[in-house]
Amino acid sequence: MSDIELKAQLDRIEKLTLLSAKAILTVDDVALLLGKSRKRILNMVYANEIPCYVNGYGTYFKRNEIEDWQCQVKRAYYPQDIAI
Repeated sequence: MSDIELKAQLDRIEKLTLLSAKAILTVDDVALLLGKSRKRILNMVYANEIPCYVNGYGTYFKRNEIEDWQCQVKRAYYPQDIAI
């Protein structure tokens, strides 16, 4: 692993660590949290697919609402669904 790759991984770990303490998230925070691009999150905002708050200063998200939203769809798992 190159030094550049290692630094990128360390930066991501640092951002995720800092993110865990925040209750109000930005678009970039949610993109990092969900593993999606900033553009995808903004498209979801415009399509009203994700809970958010928009004011004159930007778009914001409540962490607990994002976590609840992520767990909205519950699927029943059956033994044949589990790959061994």
